[in-house]
Amino acid sequence: MEKWDRIVIRNGNPVMLGANKNEEGMNFAAEVLPGAEAALVLYQKGSAVPCREIPFTERMGKVCTMLVSGLNTKKYEYNFRIDGKIVQDPFAHGICGREQFGIRGNGENENQIRCTFLTEKEYDWEEDRFPEIPYRDLILYKVHVRGYTKQQKLPQKRRGTFSGLKEMIPYWKELGINAVELMPAYEFMELPYSNGKQSHMITEKRSQDRINYWGYVKGFYFAPKRSYCATKEPENEFRDLVKALHQAGMECIMELYFPGGTNPLTALRAAWFWRDYYHVDGFHFMGDGVPTELLAGDHILYGTKKLFGDLSVSAEDEMSAECTDAFQRDMRRYLKSDEGMLPAVEYHLRHIRNAGGTVHYMASQDGFTLYDTVAYNYRHNEENGENNQDGSEYNYSWNCGLEGPTRKMAVKKMRDQQIKNAFLMLLLSQGTPVIYGGDEFCNSQNGNNNAWCQDNPVGWTDWKAFRKNKNIFEFVKEAVAFRKAHPILHMEKEPKGADYLAKGFPDISFHGERAWYLNQENTSRLLGVMYCGSYAKKEDGSEDDFIYVGYNFHWENRTIALPNLPEGMTWKKTADTSDTEEGDSFREREESYEKNIEISPRTIVVLTGKKEE
Repeated sequence: MEKWDRIVIRNGNPVMLGANKNEEGMNFAAEVLPGAEAALVLYQKGSAVPCREIPFTERMGKVCTMLVSGLNTKKYEYNFRIDGKIVQDPFAHGICGREQFGIRGNGENENQIRCTFLTEKEYDWEEDRFPEIPYRDLILYKVHVRGYTKQQKLPQKRRGTFSGLKEMIPYWKELGINAVELMPAYEFMELPYSNGKQSHMITEKRSQDRINYWGYVKGFYFAPKRSYCATKEPENEFRDLVKALHQAGMECIMELYFPGGTNPLTALRAAWFWRDYYHVDGFHFMGDGVPTELLAGDHILYGTKKLFGDLSVSAEDEMSAECTDAFQRDMRRYLKSDEGMLPAVEYHLRHIRNAGGTVHYMASQDGFTLYDTVAYNYRHNEENGENNQDGSEYNYSWNCGLEGPTRKMAVKKMRDQQIKNAFLMLLLSQGTPVIYGGDEFCNSQNGNNNAWCQDNPVGWTDWKAFRKNKNIFEFVKEAVAFRKAHPILHMEKEPKGADYLAKGFPDISFHGERAWYLNQENTSRLLGVMYCGSYAKKEDGSEDDFIYVGYNFHWENRTIALPNLPEGMTWKKTADTSDTEEGDSFREREESYEKNIEISPRTIVVLTGKKEE
């Protein structure tokens, strides 16, 4: 310690684990097994050589504490020594020594990785406000912080960082995105120490020689990941990203992964911290250790978006949402023309939880990308090093006739059409859609459906595909805009399928080859859905339009009957996924339809009710 640092050691408070400042100094509290000795290890900033070690002498239960007054936290970093081993504080607000992603810790120097204190420097939030976008209006976009911009045309230093994501905000705005979901962006150990020593992290055996690229392991839940930073100030760089998103009217949703055995209070404190200190708008809680009932009912998190894999418990507020793979599984099966899917499709098109939200997706990090869903029948995970035995065997995919890349125009056309179909399934369903980053321009992982260890072009977003598939991007952008323009497609409550406002039509109705009759036999793959716009108001206060969506996943043309519109109106085609004409995909065609419409194989058409001229 430097001579002007005159510190005083007193008994601390065991309630708040970690290093937390109060009016009297810095309070340290560490969980220590009975009988084990523990000490606070201090380092001068930037040094891997300890300058002082202070034993813990106060203990309550399994928690050792001390209050250190007079410590200049701007000059020092710290670790704990527990039972003779240097370990990092699981509640640290920052970790140094892991500035490069995928670099294994030096096992010969256990002091290489150190904990940093929360900065005391004031941050100018510039009157930052939470956008508070309702679930029904949310368009979520999920990304991996490192992989999403690693191949983007950005300055090299910003690629794969929070600063790199900030550069993408104009792109997201153009696409129509208003919320970004980040895969684990807090500190986690992507590789263990080379000598087998661990800090507080518990990694799986298979991770010993491969990078954990995704980060779904136990983490340092209070520290932004330093290797995801272009600057030397992780706290400010992350806050800059959130502030920029808010200024653009966009939200930031954090994924927090808690494996089995996680202390429920740790999960709760982590959510509190990111909400208060970093102004994040919500969380997607994942893992077997999620204390769902505690988080869903917490008063401090009231009004904060909370996504859960299982939401069987009742929640006090309406900001808790369920996010499962049920939509993806059933809609992919319908996309590839499996029989017997109409009841499930009907359910997913209309379903919203009575309280809170229902979040769904067609692709995520776990499984095929959306393009690979239409390009591969089988997983191709050989590069993962497990003899292609890892990852799901069941992808509910169809390669459109050939496995993998092809130059055959007929196959490429069908794949483009299926991608468009998938996006319309997602965006024309009630609830909150999630687009997996890169799917809007056919990003591929070469058939790898479990890229957890692929910190390379396989797992990174391929921005060259954007230039090759600009037509798909434009289609998705127009589909997002169409959804936003029609509130009947994203209602606050689940449509009832009844004429409860005496409008002459139910809010939603399902049709088949005959109007007002849906044939749900196993062999039928034809479905018509009509939305009565009178049950939703546009921004200007006017009633929304009549919208009809026809789904034909037979491999031949089918004719579907159209319900009669009010007198003086006719059906006009707005979109057709089999349409190969250049130009706007969502536009009013000249031809009118009254009684029926013929739909091409594996095609979705969108019709809008218009006044006859």
